[in-house]
Amino acid sequence: MTIEELNSIADGGGMDEFIRVCEARQVKALSRTADVITGGGARLVLLAGASSAGKTTTAKRICTQLRVNGVEAMHLSTDDYFVGNSRNPRDENGEFDYETVYCVDMERLDRDLNALLSGEPVRLRKFDFIVHEGRDADVETRLARGGAIVLEGLHALNPMIASGVCDALKFRMFIEPQTQLEVFGDARLPSADGRLLRRLVRDNSFRKLGPAETFKTWPKVLAGERKWIDPFRGNADATFDSGLEYELAVLKPYAAGLLEVAKHKRPDDPRPQMLSALLSTVRAVSPNCVPGDSILRETIGGSLLEY
Repeated sequence: MTIEELNSIADGGGMDEFIRVCEARQVKALSRTADVITGGGARLVLLAGASSAGKTTTAKRICTQLRVNGVEAMHLSTDDYFVGNSRNPRDENGEFDYETVYCVDMERLDRDLNALLSGEPVRLRKFDFIVHEGRDADVETRLARGGAIVLEGLHALNPMIASGVCDALKFRMFIEPQTQLEVFGDARLPSADGRLLRRLVRDNSFRKLGPAETFKTWPKVLAGERKWIDPFRGNADATFDSGLEYELAVLKPYAAGLLEVAKHKRPDDPRPQMLSALLSTVRAVSPNCVPGDSILRETIGGSLLEY
């Protein structure tokens, strides 16, 4: 789909129905994947994807689809098992390296996963991204008999994650927003640029990071993905397209002002200029028509799902 076609839908009053179709397409794909998981008897779904691919919402929606199939499911995130700044590795410049798999307390994660799959109670971890430290939950959690765990995170497909869990219990997923608008001729917006727009809005809204900081750290994020995520995406048993053809229209009101700030603070960085020019050609659409369980709600807020 081209930007002109998307604008035409908006101008013609058909955006609500178009959004419903885009969302239903994703639900159908997740339902099919849940059928495969259930049919194969997997109890640990490992769901990986790059930054702002929509991992958390996808994991929660997979849990819902598994429950439809009669399997009680629990969502966990490798992020909650980050070791925290007191133990976090540093890069060659002495700065915290948040992209490496060694950010994750793999030993503790393995122990909790095996305990849950065995029916034992566990005090799960919760990570605070403001202070960059984790803590144990106040109450214990127990997985339902025969239940499944959906573990999502940047490194979920790395063989070092959940290495102590029997491989026969695992089902591996990789998600990426592959669906992107055509922006020039047959050229589509690169997936990384689409994810950057999502991250720009999310960082500002939920992680108290300004747009200049998001653009500054993005090259390091991409380098980390090439090193720690891309080599393992071929391990996936299934892939999921988390892109939404309408999302630029919804993101525009949130991102346009942030891009202006980034242009001012990073005048030598071409990316804010490029993305700002791109959004200027897109007709803005109200977020009110975005479903409460949409992947996009992970970025713009207002989700009906609990994060």
